[in-house]
Amino acid sequence: HDHALEREKDDAPPPPRTGSRISHRIVVYCLLSCPIHEHLSYAFSPRLFGPSASIIVGRTNSLSTALKSSTQDITAKATNAQRHKRSGGGSRRDATKWIACSSTTEVTRAIRKYVIEGDAVAELGSQLRESSSALCEAIGPEGEAVLVDVERKFPKNEEQKGGRGRTDAMRREGDELDFYTDRATFVETRGFEFWREALFFPGDNDKGKGRQRCYDVLVVDVSTAAGNDLDLTCISLVREFMGLNNCISRQSDDDRHRDCRAVIVKSGALHDLARRLHHAQRIVSGAQSLHERKYHSSSSSSMIVGAVGVKQYRETIPHVVRKGDVCIEVGCHLGTTTTIIDEASRGGSDVNDGGCLGVDVGPNIIKRARAKYPSIAFEVGDGFKTGQLARMKDKHFVGCDTADDSGIYDVVYVDIGGLSGSEGLLEAISLLSSISNSLDPRCIVIKSLCVRRLASCLVPFSEVW
Repeated sequence: HDHALEREKDDAPPPPRTGSRISHRIVVYCLLSCPIHEHLSYAFSPRLFGPSASIIVGRTNSLSTALKSSTQDITAKATNAQRHKRSGGGSRRDATKWIACSSTTEVTRAIRKYVIEGDAVAELGSQLRESSSALCEAIGPEGEAVLVDVERKFPKNEEQKGGRGRTDAMRREGDELDFYTDRATFVETRGFEFWREALFFPGDNDKGKGRQRCYDVLVVDVSTAAGNDLDLTCISLVREFMGLNNCISRQSDDDRHRDCRAVIVKSGALHDLARRLHHAQRIVSGAQSLHERKYHSSSSSSMIVGAVGVKQYRETIPHVVRKGDVCIEVGCHLGTTTTIIDEASRGGSDVNDGGCLGVDVGPNIIKRARAKYPSIAFEVGDGFKTGQLARMKDKHFVGCDTADDSGIYDVVYVDIGGLSGSEGLLEAISLLSSISNSLDPRCIVIKSLCVRRLASCLVPFSEVW
């Protein structure tokens, strides 16, 4: 192309040719900077990166015009692939990401990153402020937003109540009347528990005329709607929302109905959990390391590893346990894993440093474990009674401090029946919180499918921004 322009500039005669006009064939490979988000990277498949355009450029052709046309074509292909995948056209479904944010600013940034034009979105705890505006701007006039909040009492005289500045982040009476009326529906419920009706079972007077909806993205702020940062309530709400949304999506023939792509949560407690929660496979494969406390919080800083199956549960030991660690396994059964942990932790600065105590709720099981491994300490105990577990350390590890001189135990392994499968997530999170706060270990490893699944989907905003 440059060569042709140079000849035109010098008024040089065209070179000999056999056809009716000179032509230069240019093959253009485009790597676009498009608003396709990282969790939708499947939209750019290898087939899109063949030659994106084969352009014939003559004296009167514009390369920039051809490139623009080519760019629009490949962008359309990417968008179509994205929509096809979201509507169930692909064979592989990735886990829906839960983006845990610690502030309204992070929520707004996450919305701008994950919400795209034309999306159907839901916001629980909507105050019709920064995050709500970001949602409506992101979806555009073709999108649909359902904004839900509980009924509130508004101060009659804001000057007497401390001034308008104190409540700037909260909605005021009448704000919904002119808030993006072309794309947003505001619903005020009698209480937080009525969110299901507001989102999925609207009345006939609703703009959707009573039709059931499903959503691409959920934004939720439980502290605004419920009055406090309730992490277990938030987890329960998101899981129920996902179940209802996916059920309606599969029952509907409407192309707009699809599985939820992302959940954006404002919760300091969940953000803290997301920073400390790890998938066992990432630890075992070496993709992540637990030998340094990278994250610090004002509450508990115990790292948590979710594993599935006895094999993966035991494979974490070389990556978690250090020489001289004081360890305990809750739910030790016959003590095989306890013995492996004990061997890995023995031999710190003192030959007697470290070791592992095995605890199980069944007296007969503990009797058999003691007979099978007489050199290992075993006790009958309930894993949910963390005070009892703390007192056991003084009995079996006299004069043996933890490796970092902080918690009661360095490492806690948990293998409790009922928590190993896909159910019992709330109980597992409650137990992990209790162990973290009471025993303050460096790391907790739990054999639990539901916890490992949570580790797959729950990510802190800092990791995706």
